[in-house]
Amino acid sequence: MFGVELDIRTLAFVATLSAIIQALTFSSLWMVSRRDNATTLWAVGGIANAIGFILLGLRGFIPDLASVVAANTLIAAGHAFYLFGLQVYTNKKPSYRTVGIALAIYAALFVYFSTFVPNFAMRVVVISVTISAVSLASCLVLAQSRCRKLTAPEILMAITFAAHCLFHLARGIVALVDDQAMTKLMSASTIHMLAFLDVIVFLLLTAVGFTAMIIISLNLSLRAEARAKNRLFTVLAHDLRTPFHGLAGLSLMAQQDLVAGNPAQALGNIRKLHSSTSETMRFLDDLLVWGRTLFDEGKPERSAIDLDELVDNTIKVSRPLLETKSVRVISEVGEHSAYGIAPHAEMILRNLLVNAIKYSNPHGSITIATQKADDKVKLQVIDRGVGASDDMIASFAASLTCYDSKYGTNGEIGSGVGLSLCRDLCREDGEDIWLEHNPEGGLIATFTLSPLPDEKAA
Repeated sequence: MFGVELDIRTLAFVATLSAIIQALTFSSLWMVSRRDNATTLWAVGGIANAIGFILLGLRGFIPDLASVVAANTLIAAGHAFYLFGLQVYTNKKPSYRTVGIALAIYAALFVYFSTFVPNFAMRVVVISVTISAVSLASCLVLAQSRCRKLTAPEILMAITFAAHCLFHLARGIVALVDDQAMTKLMSASTIHMLAFLDVIVFLLLTAVGFTAMIIISLNLSLRAEARAKNRLFTVLAHDLRTPFHGLAGLSLMAQQDLVAGNPAQALGNIRKLHSSTSETMRFLDDLLVWGRTLFDEGKPERSAIDLDELVDNTIKVSRPLLETKSVRVISEVGEHSAYGIAPHAEMILRNLLVNAIKYSNPHGSITIATQKADDKVKLQVIDRGVGASDDMIASFAASLTCYDSKYGTNGEIGSGVGLSLCRDLCREDGEDIWLEHNPEGGLIATFTLSPLPDEKAA
């Protein structure tokens, strides 16, 4: 008998120590992981759990109201905070109100069976059912995260919470059907020893599992930020080179006019240069605003897009290149609105137009057309330039490097980055993009947007 009691006391001490270690682990995790909401909730849960086990260990030295009621309420609350943290971690809305009401009922029942109608077995039933329900909810939160494949630590945590749930469910059933045995539980009981073992294993596994989950999450976040920075620098380098190339052309034309003694024509080119510089600065501001969205949580929001405004702004930004090459843009906007991520649509259309200008012949023409087809809104950039080979079009569709020549018809430098960016943005947004030969010569670049939600429903 003494050996059993010693084992139970030892297990109780180890359980308390495990709770303290878990609380310290979660608190450290909160301090080093940018203090996001999930780690904050887990840290609060760990601290509540640790205080609960410490109060249980002080039973006999402090009133039962603190060592029994408050202790078990804090342990149940700790499990609730684990659930809240998992909901935040999986991008679900935490069910604070529902769980809060359940905890209030739990605390009231525990006070009732501790003070007014003392019944040890019913106290075990109440805490077992509560922890079992919260653990099952935690398991389901992880198991129902279908947006991506679960990592090994997430699978481990789902299994841990499922096992924790099953154990407490069994413990509650035993307490309910065998009241006399449960009243003698504190003296010597196998299930009571198993309860401490369950607690120790659960606390240590959650400490390891949650830490591994956050480390993997931080690693993925850092990789995403690195990709975002690379994309931002690529876009800035690529998209700013184009308008500055046009500005350089206009300034050269103005210089040549002055040297040739044509001040009126030089003044006209200087005015064009000023207008184009203003458009380029606006374009740079838009790029920087878009760049900031790359580092925000989640993707940019979808919204209604005015296609007339989208096409007009794209033409304005590209005006220096158009005027340098004397290329005319024909706007054929048949569909006037669409639904999608506006900054992405602007970048895609601008890059397709710049690419069309690059490979158009001087004094040529380009058509930008919009139309609704097959439950999508199609935007087309149609040029009548040198066109592209079958291999280049196939490479673009296969996500390979997609350019035939480094140089445009006026010797403009090309790298294929613009088209690759268009393709990546379209696929990221769940839209389509493709290239095809223009029967009149040149290339047709098409990408899609969604119709407005009310139009789609109709």
